[in-house]
Amino acid sequence: MVTNDETVGLKEYLSGFRSIHNEDVERFIKEKALDFSAQSVARTHLVLLEKGDFLGYFTLAHKILQVPAKLLSKNLEKKVSRFGRLDERSESYSLPLPLIAQLGKNYAAGLKETIDGSILLKLACDKVKRIQRDLGGKFTYVECEDKEPLISFYTRNEFVRIDGGDPLKLYDTSKPYLVQMIRLL
Repeated sequence: MVTNDETVGLKEYLSGFRSIHNEDVERFIKEKALDFSAQSVARTHLVLLEKGDFLGYFTLAHKILQVPAKLLSKNLEKKVSRFGRLDERSESYSLPLPLIAQLGKNYAAGLKETIDGSILLKLACDKVKRIQRDLGGKFTYVECEDKEPLISFYTRNEFVRIDGGDPLKLYDTSKPYLVQMIRLL
């Protein structure tokens, strides 16, 4: 159990996090991560050096991913069918999967060392693998904004895009469209 004093200290520690690419990544670690953990919605894992430098973080949650069967290659569908259930009406698989919900690299001034995003993602995937050794499963997924640098980053790290595009994307520009990408671990 974390005491109120410890929570205040942790919030102060997290307040030093800086993201230069995404305000939501910074806002999440400062404003939501502790509450999500307390409510058992998601768990945030800090990546630190031995001397205490806060290099980054990743957040894991458990969610149901709906995947239209028509968007999967035959090879991927064969693997997915072992872990999910096909709803005949919607022709979609329901997969209970770990979601890598947040991935954040700290760009705070004064950090002498940094961490490569691929290493941060590998740490998250390794954590998911350890969890799945106990619970079962072989996949994880991410949701990211539909931006080429993000899609390329996850593709280089063995994630496969599985969404078919969102028709509402053309009409509702108030929220960024999130691309779903899955990885076999």
